[in-house]
Parts: sequence; C-alpha cells; structure tokens
Amino acid sequence: MNREPLPAARSRKSSILLIAMLMMAVFFSMIARAVFSPIMPSVQEDLGISLATAGSLFLLVNVAFAASMLGSGLLSSRVGHGMTVVASLALVAAGLLVSAVATGIVMVSSGMICIGLGAGIYPASGLAMLNRKIERRRRTAALAIHETGPNFAMFMAPVIVLVTEPLIGWRGVLMSMGLASAAAAAAFWRWGAADSGLGAAPNFSTVGTIMKLRSTYIGMIIFIAALAGLQGIYAIVPAYLVAQSSHSTQEVNVLLMTSRLVSVGVLVLAGMIVSRIGRRAMMIWSLLFTAGCTAMIGVVHGLILDICVIAQPALIAAMFPPLLASVADIGDSRYQNITYSLIITIGIGVGAGGVPALLGWLSDLGLGGLGFMLLSGFMAAAAWLLVAEPMFGNE
Repeated sequence: MNREPLPAARSRKSSILLIAMLMMAVFFSMIARAVFSPIMPSVQEDLGISLATAGSLFLLVNVAFAASMLGSGLLSSRVGHGMTVVASLALVAAGLLVSAVATGIVMVSSGMICIGLGAGIYPASGLAMLNRKIERRRRTAALAIHETGPNFAMFMAPVIVLVTEPLIGWRGVLMSMGLASAAAAAAFWRWGAADSGLGAAPNFSTVGTIMKLRSTYIGMIIFIAALAGLQGIYAIVPAYLVAQSSHSTQEVNVLLMTSRLVSVGVLVLAGMIVSRIGRRAMMIWSLLFTAGCTAMIGVVHGLILDICVIAQPALIAAMFPPLLASVADIGDSRYQNITYSLIITIGIGVGAGGVPALLGWLSDLGLGGLGFMLLSGFMAAAAWLLVAEPMFGNE
C-alpha cells in the first residue's frame, strides 16, 4: 500500500529542492560576471582594450547590478520572488549572447550592462525565498550551502575558459554560457518558482526607516570590504598579473581556479566553524586574513605571489553566510528584501565595481601595488569596526 510522505519528510524534500534550485540560479548569475575576468586578456587583445578600460567594464556591470537591485522589489512585489529569479536568469542569458557577438566596446558594454541588470534582481528575491522557507536555526547552514553556488562559479569560470577557449574562442565560451543560462531560466520556472511569496515594493518611508538604523551602515561597510576581497580582486587580478608579471594567461587562470577551489573547500566547513567560534569572530578573522594576503599581492613576486593569490579568497568566501544571516536581523523582517537590496547594492557597486576600476587605473599609472595596499587597509578598518560594534552579528 502506498503511503503519503510524512509532513516533515515533505518539508525536508521541499527545502532541499529549493536550495538546489537557488544554488543553480546564483551559480549562473555569478558565472556570467565571473567569466569576463579570465577571458578579459583575450577580449583586450581582440578589441584593443586597455587595463583601465577593462576595469571600467567591471564597474559598469556592477553599477547596472546595483541599480536593478534597488528596484528589484518593484518586480518581485508584482510577479513574486520566483518569477523574479526566472527574469534574472533570462536577462543574464541575453547579456551573454549580446557580448558573444560584439564587434566593439559598445556591444560588450551593452551585454555586460544587461548581465548586471539581470544579476541584480536575483539576490533580494533569492535570499528572501531561502529565509522564508528555511527555519531560523538552520538558516546559517542553508546560507553556507547557497553560497557555494557563486564560489563554485568563480572556480568554474577559469576552468571553462582554460579548457574551452582554445577550442571555440572567447566568443564561443560566452555563447555556450548564454544558452546554458537560458536553460536554467526554464528549469527554475518549472521547478523553483511556485509558492515563492511576494516581495515588498520599495518606498521612501520604508527606505528611510532602514537608513536610520546604525546597523545598516555597518552592514554596508562590511559588505564593501567583503565583496572587494572576493569579487573585486577576482575581477582585476588576471589582467593585472598578465600586465605586471611574467605570468601567461593560462598560468593566471590556473592560479585563479586553484584559489577558488580552496575557498569552496573552506566554505563547505563554514557552518561548523561559525557554530564553534560565532558569527562575529568568523567575520573579523576573515577580514584580517584577507587584508594581509591582499597587501602582499601588491608587493611580492614569484612563488610567494602565487601563494598569496591562491590564499587570498580562502576565508573571505566563508564570511558571507554569517554576514548574510546578520543582515537578515536588521530592522523589520517584513522588509527584509529591501534591507538586502540597499546593503548589497552599495557593497556590489563599490566593492565589486569601484575597486577593480580603481585598481586598473592605478595599475596603468604604475601604482598597482599602492592600490592593493590601500584596499588592504580598508579591510583591516572594517574588521576594527566589527570589534568596536559588538551588537552587529551578535547571535
């Protein structure tokens, strides 16, 4: 005789499916942006782009990300969080396909703007879906699993480029990923969009209330430092190493791949580490370790430089689950998607967008080392801020 699954079993199955679908969505959202880092030397050579211009392209995609994230509540309040994620993946796919057929900087810029707009409407809805469906005591662990998606994307981007670019060129890489992202949009629409809930539409009153909270500004500063260490460095390091050292494009991509493999490994252990030392200690030590490695990238050479590039993102990736859980505790839970939008928007715009643009500009002036030292100092200052503000991230 067939028996209906128990409610607890159905709930676990539903939670596992949700996390799997969100991991897939955030993977494609991230890899669409991450792939431009390892292929940028080839794009530069083909289209005649300087290092400063390459850094500006990363700024452009992240400004688009920030703008769409601020307005993501307008979409999710009407079509729901699930369909917002579907729209995100569809826009990402379109941006990749446009970039793949680009004949100049204008089309590449247009494609990257489209990718940024699509990726920007994912985080608030994706994180709201996860927080809505996963009970509080398991939320940090669920966020750690979710965060393997973007970190695995940053690992796979150089692997894909290393293996496939010699066969199909950088245009073929982007074309293939665009088609895969379109398939992911269809899969999420079929299995992940149902019963996702509606988002809260942003309004001046709600935004004003959130912006009055001291913890909002602390969250913004910590996010800027964390995203600069994770995504900002990732974006510019390949072009920087090819231009400033004896590394070939293939050697740089191997370093990049290895560095993200290490960070994914540490991230898998993030839940256990946080349970032992707590959210705050995890965030503080992650920032300090990353600050040290970032400073050394700007001043060392040879084997030590390779070790620093590999080690630099190891702990910062594991910082995001406790950081996201801490942001979820800011303000009224009804407006959680707006809180996420505001804080992550600033973090992405400055940390993942402004930082590589600044580092690229300084590198063209022969001051790349100074740029890495300044970024290291900012990360250390963010760690000090956490020490000085004991209520942020306090479970």
